[in-house]
Amino acid sequence: MKKYLKTHISFVEKNLKKSRADWKTLSEFNRTQIDFFQHERLIHLLITLFFGLLFFLSVSVELLLTAAGNSLIFLNIGLTAVNAILLLVLGFYIGHYFILENGVQKLYRLDREITAKNKI
Repeated sequence: MKKYLKTHISFVEKNLKKSRADWKTLSEFNRTQIDFFQHERLIHLLITLFFGLLFFLSVSVELLLTAAGNSLIFLNIGLTAVNAILLLVLGFYIGHYFILENGVQKLYRLDREITAKNKI
């Protein structure tokens, strides 16, 4: 997705440098791509929130078991491992969502430039 986003942004930027282009078609194509990226962004936001909730619940359970004086060391080690894995996956999802969010914001700016050129 990151590669596709960069490819689309460079395509639009390259067309914006031209003095003459079919601005209306470029705008429609860009807005269609923005819709696709917005959908992808929404899905990744929901997944990121889900993993964040799972991480929060897992850490809460581990803290409650530790505070209760649970003597099952294997359970604590298992929960710590689960927390580490969830934190790692959550970090990757946050990074991916960050890329999507910034890419879509850039596409919004490019769309405003296309609209400005279309009015000339």
